[in-house]
Amino acid sequence: MYKKLIKLTILLIIIPFTFCGCWDQVLVEKTGFMTIVGIEPAAQGNLNLTYAMPVVDEDIAAAKTELFDIQSNLTRIARDNVNRRSAKNMLAGKIQLVLFSKEFAGQGRIHDVNSIFERDPSDAILAWVVVVDGSPRSLMHQAKDNFIDKPRQAFYISDLLERAVKTGSTNESRIFSYDLISVAPGIDNIAPLIKVVDKSVEVEGSALFSDKNMVGTINAQENGLLMAMMKTLKNKNFTYNAGIPSGIDETYSEKQSAAIQLSQNSKKISISIKNNKPIVDIYLDFSGYADEYKWDNLNDEKEVKKLNDHVQQQIQQDCQKLIDYMQKIKSDPIGIGDMIRAKNNSYF
Repeated sequence: MYKKLIKLTILLIIIPFTFCGCWDQVLVEKTGFMTIVGIEPAAQGNLNLTYAMPVVDEDIAAAKTELFDIQSNLTRIARDNVNRRSAKNMLAGKIQLVLFSKEFAGQGRIHDVNSIFERDPSDAILAWVVVVDGSPRSLMHQAKDNFIDKPRQAFYISDLLERAVKTGSTNESRIFSYDLISVAPGIDNIAPLIKVVDKSVEVEGSALFSDKNMVGTINAQENGLLMAMMKTLKNKNFTYNAGIPSGIDETYSEKQSAAIQLSQNSKKISISIKNNKPIVDIYLDFSGYADEYKWDNLNDEKEVKKLNDHVQQQIQQDCQKLIDYMQKIKSDPIGIGDMIRAKNNSYF
């Protein structure tokens, strides 16, 4: 009995030391969480960086976001400068958006800047990679001063981008996926393109890249067609604005176009090499319905077939124009080169 009591006592002493404890305690009241980083070029190859930090103090609840403007040659040095300005310890693990200016993206510097996010485990590699038509710093300051009826910047823009991806208006691009594509042969990046309009942010479409440089842009409708060719439109609804032949008395704009709700059923890409040139055929299968059309013209089956044939022909023409444009700027977000590398490696 005495031995059992000793064993029980020893066990009770040992057990508490085996329980896990919180040794890396972080006090929210003394910590600032970066949610957005804006990056654009500065003089002599430096960077203009803007950091957004939500304010959580009850006494200044009206000031939703605090911004820090820094100029530096390295993002790590800029973050250290922010820590010397802020009364709180700034952490980067909650960054949701990295905003790059078009000029910066055109210089092919996004991949190099992203490398700090890849190397540092405290950074958020799930953050959006976004191109701003204009200045990211200006966008962030306008959002802070004028978007008083909007949620905090990071939540507002993140939700906006997620909705835009679901409707085919832009493509999703995160730090980890952007960097993977940057080093992959035969495929190019594509990133959301946004701008400030009045007192809100608008998703214009997408920015197209060739190798590491931004080389062009497409609007929201063109992006929907591109997503179909990339097969990322699957399980999403896409509004296609189709022009229709107008009659003699149809002078109003709503009688000269139709809003068609499209959903993608399937996609097939066929590749062959003929005369030492790759021949690529893209087959797209859509279902859809006329969401807005001139009054009382779809009761007749002949009218329905006429509209269906016209929309099909127009989609083909728009897709071909989009492909011609991407060939011109040498951008391949569809990954045709990657498919040729896999199926016709000797030619690649």
